[in-house]
Amino acid sequence: MSRLSHPPRKTGDHVSPTGPGPEPLDTHAALRLALAAAYAATTARPYLHATLNPSPPLTQRAVTAGIRATIPLQAALTARSGAKGATVTALLTTALAPLAGRFARKVSVT
Repeated sequence: MSRLSHPPRKTGDHVSPTGPGPEPLDTHAALRLALAAAYAATTARPYLHATLNPSPPLTQRAVTAGIRATIPLQAALTARSGAKGATVTALLTTALAPLAGRFARKVSVT
């Protein structure tokens, strides 16, 4: 084996068309990443505020944000499952978030 040769590849190894280096994200990985980021963006600010000042109104906002954030969290977990149709189900679940926000203005989530 020469110094420049690579070890044999296993079946199923992906070869990047751009050569060595990080592989580009596929659409499923990008969707999972976007949904996880949506969950983090929904919860981070209220949790931080409630941590710094645990007053009842800020704590209630943090709890409300956590409850509302279960929609993008559930969508991210669905997309990660890899089941047939998981991407479509995750996108449909994500589409419910604005509807939940509309209902939350009429009836308190907590």
